[in-house]
Parts: sequence; C-alpha cells; structure tokens
Amino acid sequence: MKSSFRVWAKALGAATALISAPAFAQQQIDDPRLDPIFGEKRRSTPDDRPRVTNDDEFDHDKKWHPLRDFVGVFTFLAPSNTDLSIGVGPEYRPDYFGSDDYEWRADPEVYVKFRNFVFLDNDGADIALFGFSGFSFGPSVRLVGDRDESDNPALNGLGDIDHTFEVGGFAATKFLDRFLFRAKIRKGVVGGHDGLSVDAAGTALLFRYGRVSTSVSANATWIGDSYADTYFSITPAQSLASGLPVYDAGRGVRDVGGSFNAYINIMKRWSLNPYVSYRYIMPEFADTPFIEQFGDQNQYIAGFHVMREFNLKWRD
Repeated sequence: MKSSFRVWAKALGAATALISAPAFAQQQIDDPRLDPIFGEKRRSTPDDRPRVTNDDEFDHDKKWHPLRDFVGVFTFLAPSNTDLSIGVGPEYRPDYFGSDDYEWRADPEVYVKFRNFVFLDNDGADIALFGFSGFSFGPSVRLVGDRDESDNPALNGLGDIDHTFEVGGFAATKFLDRFLFRAKIRKGVVGGHDGLSVDAAGTALLFRYGRVSTSVSANATWIGDSYADTYFSITPAQSLASGLPVYDAGRGVRDVGGSFNAYINIMKRWSLNPYVSYRYIMPEFADTPFIEQFGDQNQYIAGFHVMREFNLKWRD
C-alpha cells in the first residue's frame, strides 16, 4: 500500500504542485489582484437577479440587510465569474523543515475563486458551504509534500515520508476590507502521516495604491501526537540506523511566524509577487536531534512569482 501510494503521489506531484506546498510554506493567504480578500478592486457588475424585499431580508426603516452578503451552496447556481491566477518563480528556502541548508527551487503558485464557493490556493482547497457578511466555513483539503532521506544528509536513517492527503474544515472572516483571519483543522487520511494539524493565520492589508498592494501576515501551527511522531520523533530503529539519540516529540504548537507580501501589477493581467516569510520552531520540536545538531530553529523563505490572471465568465 505504501509503495503504491508513493508511486501515485510522485506521478501526481507535477500535476498537483499548483495546489499544494510543503507544510512549512503554507498560509500565504494574500491574493494577487482579486476579491474577496485584498486584491485590486473590480468594477462591480450589475446584478440582474430579482431581489426579494420582505421583512426577512431587511428592515425598511434601518436599511439592515443581513442576508445580502449570504454565500453558500446556492451561490454555485448564481451567475458569476471564475477568477484564476497562475504563476511561477524562484524561491530560496530550507531543503527540509528545520534545516540550515538552503536551496533555490521553482515554486508554482495558483489562486482560484469559483462563484464564491470554491477557493483554491497554495494551502489547498476550501469549499464555502455557508457564509454571510464576510464569514464563511466548510470543508478543506490539502496535499502535503513528502520528505526523503536524500533531501539532506541529516535525514539519513530516518526513512522517507510520503505525500499526505489531508481533509478537514476551515473558518474564515474578513472585515473592513483590510483584515482577514482564517483557521483550518485537517487530518492526514492517506500517505505519510495520519496526524492532526491546526493552522491559524491573520493578514492585514498595509496599503493599496495604484498598481501596488502590500500585506503582512502572522501565523501559527499546532500539531497532534501522531503528526509529531512522524516528523520529529526518532524511534529506536531510526536511532540505530542514523546514529542519533532516541527522541519522543509530543503534541503542541510547532511554530509561529509571519510573512510580507506585495503585488505589483505590471500589465493589465500580469503581476509580480515578491514575498518573504519567517518561522520560529518551538523548542519541543527544535530539540529533535536532527534539527538541534544539524538544523536551525529559525526558518526563512524568500522569492517571487510572476502571475498571469484569467477571468472566466460563466453564462447561465
């Protein structure tokens, strides 16, 4: 089962690179130019659908419209556009989570918004089953990258960890068109681990002026026992093979950090996306011998994407 899944995941890797990233490069949740988060504002298009005007929708005196921003399963049926941005660029990053050896690699990027219903970025895919007034929640899925012994000599004897397909849920809220908070809880169901992880991130728009917008994010990740055992514990067999001491990692906050993103619109549908991020690995996990002896508690990532935007109109 493990070998067959490994072959499948390797073959799928190129096709799914646009919808996943290694676990430590996640939660970059600023969007290129697009609503609903912090992208360049689009000109609103007329809504030709008849609007129900009764007391369930608004108060005639106070002009309160609690259901006007409702999104959910039924928005799948509403006329809308599909926003798609894809890109690629160089990225300088550790060769495994916790490493002090850095490498350049090509990093693909994608952002999709389908009818306010499906959102897909480098942290997986979210399906907004229900939401209103900037709040939404629903299922979330993600494909996490693998970790091989060949990635770095420090991993020799620890064994390979396959790609992992995770499922769970998300909740997100956006307010004042400047702030976004999103939390996700997911569990590995097929592949390298069967553990639980919780990601939380907050993003604030610094400014948007002309063709340039910038934002900053703060994030944290909590992991469960099984997840910690897979990526940070060293069993007696692994200790014998690697020469490292036995180590038992437990659940807890794995890391905290932040990032800076900018989007520079260089043509009508092209943009440049430079970014930097930092993560601090908490002592419980930084003390694992292959990080303590050969790695670094501080993790940095820097790079940029050249993005191309597509706007697909659906006719009903």
